[in-house]
Amino acid sequence: MKNQTESKKEIKLRRALILGNFYQQKVKIIRAINQGYETIVGTVVGLKQDLVLTKEGISIPRNSIKMIYQL
Repeated sequence: MKNQTESKKEIKLRRALILGNFYQQKVKIIRAINQGYETIVGTVVGLKQDLVLTKEGISIPRNSIKMIYQL
């Protein structure tokens, strides 16, 4: 079950990368932090093994991402 969830997240991350690089479109990323959740709205420009990179200069750890929404 966890593997299926991880693959869905990977598909959404790749879609966000395409939206960011080819269409300059932002996405909303919900990530877990110590005090609860944080919402980041930004343009995804790169994917590394453990990080998601945004145009705004934010590096988001992949394991902290809970949801990704297209805007």
